[in-house]
Amino acid sequence: MSTSRFLNFSVLLTVPLFFWSCQEEVKTYRLIYSPDEPLGEIAKTIKHVIEKDSENIKIELIIGEGSVANMDSLVSGKVDFSILENHMPFSEELSSLLPLYPQILHIFYHAEEEITDFKELIYGKRIFIGIEGSGTHKFMMDLFQFYEMDPGRFTITEDAFDNDVYCGFTDIIKPEYLSGFDGFRIFSFDNHEKYGQGSIAEGISLRYPQIKPFIIPEKTYGKMSVKPILTLATDAVFVANNSVPDDVTYAITKKMFHFSQEFAEISPLIFIDMKEDFERGALNYPLANGSRIYLDRDEPGFIERYAEVTGLFLSIGLALISAIISVSRWRKQAKKDRVDIFYAELMGIKKKIPETQSINEARTLLNQIKTTQDKAFEMLIDEKLIADESFRIYMELSKETIQEVKSRAQQIAKSV
Repeated sequence: MSTSRFLNFSVLLTVPLFFWSCQEEVKTYRLIYSPDEPLGEIAKTIKHVIEKDSENIKIELIIGEGSVANMDSLVSGKVDFSILENHMPFSEELSSLLPLYPQILHIFYHAEEEITDFKELIYGKRIFIGIEGSGTHKFMMDLFQFYEMDPGRFTITEDAFDNDVYCGFTDIIKPEYLSGFDGFRIFSFDNHEKYGQGSIAEGISLRYPQIKPFIIPEKTYGKMSVKPILTLATDAVFVANNSVPDDVTYAITKKMFHFSQEFAEISPLIFIDMKEDFERGALNYPLANGSRIYLDRDEPGFIERYAEVTGLFLSIGLALISAIISVSRWRKQAKKDRVDIFYAELMGIKKKIPETQSINEARTLLNQIKTTQDKAFEMLIDEKLIADESFRIYMELSKETIQEVKSRAQQIAKSV
């Protein structure tokens, strides 16, 4: 047996042996979830599957108050697991076990004629965007900002039934629930034929990478979808606090895939999406180490796969390593220096906020921020910048600066 194969075998053998050695100690882990379906049914199925034939792992289910509060509980260590939308804010305290299914953004609106413009859809209307603290509420507020909308021209309501527009990230809606939307239409962000050709849905996805375009096929909702609907979606991901041991995340991931058919019965989207070959790079939270070990259990090592050619290229590779490293460091430093320029521009704008005395001055600052954001995205597309942590921090800082300018503008408006 080769050294590489022996090491892989040892790692995989250690996990179940350690798991077996702790059998007599029963450990209870807490899973917090939002009560909306199918999340409630998924959470109960996770508990059932994990506890099946297991004597030392128990799951306590806790009903949360929305995605934001659930994430706070998970980050603080008050709970161990949750099901979160993939577009929730990044945290170094969290890891992903696996994506469960895509949550589709459904926007229902009451109108006699089809509406194709988002601002026309929203302005002058009563809008339900989920309870405050939910994943839908958070994203829709981001979407209003993306469209540069005036919040004074529409009303956000907490009533899910008495409204002109209903917005929600949901599973495919069952026919028996569609009766609640009699007289409504489903909003499409663009003509579905523009998908792949620069549609607005792709523009939104570029600004919010964890959100992806999604096409609801024709006739999915009968007369409400007589043609394909281009909308957005985000993955519902099973997430753990990093304090959960690797052997536990390994065992749970193994069980969930082993009994995946029990989840597939909940929703056709789970059946389609819950696969072992999912795109790991799309996860907002990195893959848990135990999950990675399980998913890579059958992968041969690099040396095993390329043993015959490794010797041939080894000498050439060693000679090129130092040159490649030098070039790579130079390129990364050049891109970092470019990000620093945007930081400097943003800090200059922040210094001007307290000195702003008029609405026009505030509007000028907002335009300056938008211009720098657009320039940054253009450079990102041209690969003159990299979407690393520095770029992420710049985008978050620019959002905070926009809010500071708007707050200053409100103060000026009140003083007039």
